[in-house]
Amino acid sequence: MQRRPTAYELTKKIKKANEAVSQKQRDFVNISKVVGELEALEIMDSSEVWDLILVLLKEIKPENYSGGHPPHKSYEKRITGIELFSFTWHSDYLQQEMYIKFAFDGDTYVYVSLHKSRG
Repeated sequence: MQRRPTAYELTKKIKKANEAVSQKQRDFVNISKVVGELEALEIMDSSEVWDLILVLLKEIKPENYSGGHPPHKSYEKRITGIELFSFTWHSDYLQQEMYIKFAFDGDTYVYVSLHKSRG
């Protein structure tokens, strides 16, 4: 039995994330947590984060996956039980190691976390 998520599945998740954010099918899982993360990235308006996420999603590859096998499930009230997808990579755009975690609520991209890598 193959370990999940596979490279093929991750490729599809990254593509789906790009499409959802591009089509404004996006949401925050916990806005109070997001504010601190965005301030650390020097983003003062939460609406700016979506353009940044689009740039960063283009940098991510399946081999950057840093989540569980199988993917961990969320404990956040809004997305309880939904699989989480996290990636750690060197961002050429931000010139640093980054970490992003997201989920999907149907076709909606759900921002869970975005910050400098702590690993």
